[in-house]
Amino acid sequence: MPLPSYQIVLASNELISPNVRKLTFEFSKPQSFSYRPGQFVSFSLPYGEKPLKRSYSIANLETPDEQGLVTTDYLEIVISHVANGRATKIFFEAKAGDSFEISGPVGLLVLGAELPKRIFLIGTGTGMAPYRAMLNQLPKLTEQQFHILFGAQKQQDMFYLDDFWQAHQAKNIQFHPCLSRQIDNFSFDCYQGYVQQQLVELKPDPETDLVYLCGNPNMVDEVFAMLKDKGFGVKQVKREKYVFSKF
Repeated sequence: MPLPSYQIVLASNELISPNVRKLTFEFSKPQSFSYRPGQFVSFSLPYGEKPLKRSYSIANLETPDEQGLVTTDYLEIVISHVANGRATKIFFEAKAGDSFEISGPVGLLVLGAELPKRIFLIGTGTGMAPYRAMLNQLPKLTEQQFHILFGAQKQQDMFYLDDFWQAHQAKNIQFHPCLSRQIDNFSFDCYQGYVQQQLVELKPDPETDLVYLCGNPNMVDEVFAMLKDKGFGVKQVKREKYVFSKF
């Protein structure tokens, strides 16, 4: 059964880090859209005889209803620059008023009804988008403790920091920015190293924890292998890799 499709119009296109743009769209046909925080949509981009298919996580910061659904009239996504990437060229040059077609939403990187005591939300780069969409849910889940790990090379590569630091004020949320290349001149406390290393120090436990992974495929694979060695089962690790196509 095909996924529902939607017509959307670009409202704004903003550079939010040296390598990332935030695009905000308004729904035109139909004029509303429902999703679960953590899901993604697929774009059908016009390109020659065959359209390009590209998927991006929903980054909207909204509050779901009691069923875990958000009904909205806009869509926010973040896109990393890929050298010579065809989708990069389309999106980075897109202007307000440009029309696009999407389908969805889909994806299993959502918070379930039954959660263990501790949840790790681990991402790199634009892999943080689905976790940003979850932020209004987390403070209400007072029986759980959430650890959000954001991996980047340098502080300038991070975005949505105000939202993550605001969420960090809740008693059940800890935000851990991790910088792998920058060695000084920080404007906030951070872990100097990779998210993988920070996770080890937080001592993940298969008896009490659930881990979400999103972003760079190498990070996702490395952390998943490490967690398997620690006794985590497949259902205790939810994964979504971001593979950046140049074609």
